[in-house]
Amino acid sequence: MKAQFSAAKIPIIKDRIETMDVVTSTSATEDVEDLLCHVLGVVAIDPAELISDILDPDFVAAEILSRDQDIGKKRTFGVRVRRIGPKGEWNSQSYSSAIGSSMYSRDNNLKVNLTNPDMWVRLVLGPHNVWLMGERIEGAGGLPPGVQGNVLSRIKDEESLLSAFLIMRRGSRIIPVDGSETQFVDLLKKWDPFLGTYSTENSVTGGKRKRHPWGVVGISLEEGESLIERRESDVKTVPLSTLEPLCGWTNKEKESLSQHVRNPSNYTCMPDIEGWVS
Repeated sequence: MKAQFSAAKIPIIKDRIETMDVVTSTSATEDVEDLLCHVLGVVAIDPAELISDILDPDFVAAEILSRDQDIGKKRTFGVRVRRIGPKGEWNSQSYSSAIGSSMYSRDNNLKVNLTNPDMWVRLVLGPHNVWLMGERIEGAGGLPPGVQGNVLSRIKDEESLLSAFLIMRRGSRIIPVDGSETQFVDLLKKWDPFLGTYSTENSVTGGKRKRHPWGVVGISLEEGESLIERRESDVKTVPLSTLEPLCGWTNKEKESLSQHVRNPSNYTCMPDIEGWVS
């Protein structure tokens, strides 16, 4: 993630508040969110705003309502609180009740609905401050590239681009070979700034060594094998496999995946998950 932000020249500060991983930046919100959506392995992103350095429910309720664009309109709401850090004066239930009561008294157009409200108020309650969570953004998911070894790929058209991305999303590091188009390689580098750098493994002597590729995309097994230098010390290595991750995909699904690769903050990877499951 740090390498991705560095390549985009966007400053980032990664921190941890109790049990939460927190990322802050001075850049535009949409730029930061777009980059976070490119981080494979991240399932969800919760935009958060520090709205109070005191825990007083009346003050916090007023801050929440001041940010509500529908104030004055009839609507339903519910409050969810996640407490972090040591237990103090408030627990999650008592604080959510106090916030809800104060909001209701300040706006008589509000009505409580804890099943399917028009608005969920999600708060993180710290020992000395309160965070208001925005609408959750779906992350890329998958696995970080490189944790499942290396795959050789000739990325020369849309099909090979999408195939390489799916293999990358499963945790493999893509190693582009000669004949790959720069425009497609650059697209994938937004997802993995170390694209083309072999992931490593521990050797029997305790050091690090380059992993052998285990699969190929867009090239033959024979060509892939010619690009590998197998070590004489290796007693056994995994034979190469031809990977066709787009097998069975419809044109519509490929179009959706293409949109996701290029603009993940606005297009999810699997828009028709129910169709796949059924």
